[in-house]
Amino acid sequence: MLTGRPVTHHGSKRRLVPGMGVPVVFKHTMRGRRAWRDLIWTLLLVTCHVAIALGVVGANMPMRELSSDIPRFMHRWLDMSALTAPLLYLPIAGLCGAFTAPPASRFEETQGMLLTRLTPFDLCAGRLLAGLWPLVGALMASCALGLGVQVAWRPLPGTSSGYAAILILHLVLITALLSTGATGFLFAIRRRPGRNWGRGGGITLLVTALSLGGLFLFDPVVRQMENPTGIIDGLLLVNPATAATTALGMDVLRLPWIYERTIAPEYPFQYPSPLVSSALFASEALAALALASVILRRAYR
Repeated sequence: MLTGRPVTHHGSKRRLVPGMGVPVVFKHTMRGRRAWRDLIWTLLLVTCHVAIALGVVGANMPMRELSSDIPRFMHRWLDMSALTAPLLYLPIAGLCGAFTAPPASRFEETQGMLLTRLTPFDLCAGRLLAGLWPLVGALMASCALGLGVQVAWRPLPGTSSGYAAILILHLVLITALLSTGATGFLFAIRRRPGRNWGRGGGITLLVTALSLGGLFLFDPVVRQMENPTGIIDGLLLVNPATAATTALGMDVLRLPWIYERTIAPEYPFQYPSPLVSSALFASEALAALALASVILRRAYR
C-alpha cells in the first residue's frame, strides 16, 4: 500500500497541486503488473489495427495497384488506419476506463492514498493512465509506424506537412482515447466505496456509438431541417473518426458507403480543425476526471 506522512501546516494537511501526484499513482499502479502482458496487449492491438486497415484497402483497391503504385497504396492504408482506429480503440478504452475505477476490495489502499498528500484527481488520473497504458502504447507504435512509412515512401504530400499530419492524427486519437476512458471511469465510480464496472462500460459504449455514428442516427432529423449546417458541423466536431481522417486531408463523407447512408454531404459544411476536436476531447477528459474526483472524495470521506 502506498503510504506517506501528511505534511501539516498550522494543523492542516498541505496537499499537492492536483495533477502533480499523477506520476506517483501511475507508478504505484503499474508496480503490480507484468510488463510482458502489457507488451503482448500492445502488439496485439497494433497487429489488429494494421490488419483491419489492410483488409479495408485490399477490399476496395484492385490487386494490380497494390504492387504497381506503392505510395498510393500506403496513402490509402494511412487513410483507412485513421478511419478504423477509433472503431477499434475507443470501445476498448471505455471498458478499460470503467475497470480502472477503484474496487471495494481496494478500500484500505485507496483511503490510504487519500490520507497522504495525493489528491483525488491524482488518484483518478493515475489509475486511468495505468489502465489505458497498453492502448496509449499501441497508438504510439502506430505513430512510429506511420512516420516510418512517410520516410520510406512519402505517401502524404509535402515533407514537413506529411509528418505533421501523422502527428496530429495520433494526437487526436490519444485525446479521444483519454476522453472515452475518463467517461468510463466517471460512470463506474459509485457514491460509496466500490465501482459499477458494467454501468460505466455500458454508458461509455453508448456515448461512443453516438459520437461515431451521429450523422447516421440524426439523419432523419437533418432531412427535416431547412438549414442543418449547424448540427452537421457539431456532429463532425465531436466525431473522433472525422477528426482523425481530416488530419490527413481525407474527405470522409464522400466515401461511397458513407455518402449513400446520410444526406449530410449534400449540404454545405466544413470539416472542423482536428486540433480543435483534440482540444475538445482533452477538455472532456479533464472534466470527467474532475467530476470523478469529487465523487471519489465523498465516497472515501
